This record gives sequence, structure tokens and C-alpha cells, in this order.
Amino acid sequence: MAPQMMIRIPPGLEDGLEKMPPTEELAFEHGVLTRIMLAINNVLKKAGKSPKTSLRPIYQACEMFQQAVIDHHMKIEEEHVYPKFEDTELADCVGLLKAQHDEARKLIARMTGLSKGGRPDMDQLNATFRDFHDMIVAHAAWEETVLFPAMEGTWPDKELRDLREMQEDQEEKMFGKDAAKTIYSKLTELESSCGIEGLRDFTRKLK
Repeated sequence: MAPQMMIRIPPGLEDGLEKMPPTEELAFEHGVLTRIMLAINNVLKKAGKSPKTSLRPIYQACEMFQQAVIDHHMKIEEEHVYPKFEDTELADCVGLLKAQHDEARKLIARMTGLSKGGRPDMDQLNATFRDFHDMIVAHAAWEETVLFPAMEGTWPDKELRDLREMQEDQEEKMFGKDAAKTIYSKLTELESSCGIEGLRDFTRKLK
């Protein structure tokens, strides 16, 4: 019952995404990425307790990361955001962010290979995920607290509107006209396959 309920897109979410400025859209995609990482982490925790745990959901999570993040989110940033800061005080920052994209691709490729079939070296899989997780959390935090506010503060309104249109066009090409619904459904289906039923699973109480 719970997994079926969470696949249903919440009222207003799709309309709300269409009204978001481009920086909030990029931040929303960071949220999608965070939920993918939480799903992977949940499988790894279960695998640590039971060697019979299927790693197939990790492979599926890596595939979703490839499509939603590498082929979409990173492409938008690398082609339409980072270049505008190359001759500014944030040049070093965007240089590091771009380098982290390159490393993220390598780490995802390794996790994809390790989780594809058979029983991998779990120490290597866990270490690869931890490196990926720590880098991406920092990466997203710097973008959301430095780069995105700088975009809102320095870019003309027309450039922000143009970027939003590019985002929408790219989403439609990749996910169809119901892009938001497709992404949300893929995400919640992934979470379900990883044993996550919803936000309540992450509530922690002081013992």
C-alpha cells in the first residue's frame, strides 16, 4: 500500500516545478540526487547485514543518475552555467565544480560495474560510494550557497529566463512532456526497490 501511494505525484508538484526559477530547478535536481544516494545507502546497509541482498537496485540507481544527473543536470551546468563564471572571481570555484563532475562520472561508472552482476568486492563498493557521497554533498552545498545565489544576483532576467527554457526543452527531450511526473515516478519506484517506503524511514529518535 505505502509504495503505491508514494508513486503518485503530489498535487501541485508538477505545476510548481514549472514556475520555479532556474536556480531552484537545479536545486530540486540536487534533491533528486540526494534521494538516489539515500536509496543506494539503504541497499548497502542491508547488504552489510545480509550477503544475500540483491545489488540490482544500486545498478538501477546508477542508471538513473546517468540519465537524470550526468546527461541532464551536469550538461546544463557545464554548457550554460559554468562558462559564464570563467572570467569572474568564481572561476576557481567553477573549475573545481567541473572537475568534480568528471570524478563523479568515474565513480558512477565504477559503482555501475561493481553492482552489475555477481558478488563484488563490497569494501570497494562501499568505499566508492562514500567517496562519491561526500564529494557530491559538498558539491551541491557550494553550488546552492555560492554559485546559484550569484546567478540570481548577477545574471540579467532574460538570461535566467533563457536558461529555464533550455531546462524545460532538455527535460522534454529526455523524459517526454510529463517530465516531472516521469522523474518523480522513476525516483519513487527506485526507492521502493531499495526498501524505502517514504520519509518516515529516515526519522531518528534519541535513545
